[in-house]
Amino acid sequence: MNTKSHHMVALLFIGAILGGCATSRSEIRLPSAAAATAPQTTTTGRTVVIRSVKDERVFEQAPSVPSIPSLGFEGALKASDDVKARAVGRKRGGFGKALGDVLLENGQTVVSLVRENLTTVFQQAGYRVANESAIDPTVLVVDVHVKQFWAWFQPGFWAIKLHANIETDLDVSGAHSPTTVSVHVEDSRQMATEGAWLQIVETALIAYRTEAASRLSKPPF
Repeated sequence: MNTKSHHMVALLFIGAILGGCATSRSEIRLPSAAAATAPQTTTTGRTVVIRSVKDERVFEQAPSVPSIPSLGFEGALKASDDVKARAVGRKRGGFGKALGDVLLENGQTVVSLVRENLTTVFQQAGYRVANESAIDPTVLVVDVHVKQFWAWFQPGFWAIKLHANIETDLDVSGAHSPTTVSVHVEDSRQMATEGAWLQIVETALIAYRTEAASRLSKPPF
């Protein structure tokens, strides 16, 4: 069997493995960010309010690249707001054809995950995180714009690769421009199981917390 034939067999094998689960809509649940971090040991004496978190991702009906959010079943144009709020990835077959979706379980959304993870980052940095802004001008008010939060599948001959991007713009009171926190992670796998999707999103959130924490050491924080 020549090299080209080996490649075709490999793709068919991967497609057969992924075919059943890739056409379905899976749900995953991310662990608590607070449980995954060490207890706070320092304090800045400052208070921060995460006033808003807005999901500003743009879903396309048939994007040219898999890193752009899209949805199967009813498609992006007809998908409900609830589905879009919980969508974090799109499955694909062995030849790269877009198939089923990866959603967060009910009770979790992209907005809630970003808020929870940023709350943990601020607390770890020694801030007190309050629910409402106070009259005190020393309170730091943050509005969060979620630009990217997406995992996708890259087919290969002998292994597949999962990618995930998270990007947010933080509008901070008193700042002239937003603070962008952006990360990309990837991992090679033999199969894109639900556990693999869960792990790639969790890995991206860990990287996001690390990057966000590093930004807190710079102005305007």
